[in-house]
Amino acid sequence: MLIDMGLRTLLCVTVLICTVSCCLCAHSGDSIIGGRDARRGAWPWMVYLEMHFSAGMKCGGSLVSNQWVMTAGHCWREDVDLERSFARVGELSLKEPSGKVIKLKRVVRHPSFEIQNKAKMLYNDIALVQLQTAVPFSDTVAPVALPSPLDLFSANAECWVTGWGYRTENQELGGKQTLQEVQLPLVDEAKCLQLYPNKTPSMLCAGDLEGGKDACWNDSGGPLVCRPAGAVKREFVQVGIVSFGRGCAHKDRAGVYTRVSSYLKFINDTISG
Repeated sequence: MLIDMGLRTLLCVTVLICTVSCCLCAHSGDSIIGGRDARRGAWPWMVYLEMHFSAGMKCGGSLVSNQWVMTAGHCWREDVDLERSFARVGELSLKEPSGKVIKLKRVVRHPSFEIQNKAKMLYNDIALVQLQTAVPFSDTVAPVALPSPLDLFSANAECWVTGWGYRTENQELGGKQTLQEVQLPLVDEAKCLQLYPNKTPSMLCAGDLEGGKDACWNDSGGPLVCRPAGAVKREFVQVGIVSFGRGCAHKDRAGVYTRVSSYLKFINDTISG
């Protein structure tokens, strides 16, 4: 929620925290609008993040190793209280916890992360969160595959976004708060530029232009995964990170995602360093 009620980025432009009345909106999580309950273990890299600072923020994330979670840069602030912040891995329903709660060690946000109020845009919206302890992999906990330069993703690629965010712009996820999943098409570059003239090559758009399917509040930082094109079906690869949009699931609109392939050096350098 970043600027007007039109941009959902979970960050108010002026105070860096989004409230329903002030803000662009960072997709902060039917949760995911137009989705359905996920089954246990379907998305083993999915992580629930709760960041505590002056107002607090709930975000999604994805395991990229046994001790690192990838999320959106706008999910982090310098005054975050790491002692109170935590990640939940291997989780399905937040009201019936069965996963593991792990404290956070540190957060590394991209050094060029930027909120541009005038343009109503977020740039280099990516951060890596280091967990205090490594997590053992299992059927419900596993790292996501990162894209390679050879991966191709066509407009009709099978892509999914997941999260525990809002069901509509005004309704939180209820019941057991079960992880939601929704299949979304990628939006071609020309249309994405038409919708967001200030986008950069390190962003991509995804969403149903007919409306009704999208990420929303509290889905920020979550993964957009797709199957690479090819004759042989491959595993899902994370192509995007939920970043921001103008409202949720509106007709002729799409969400903006951080393009993961543009940040492989940042990811590898941070984890290895």
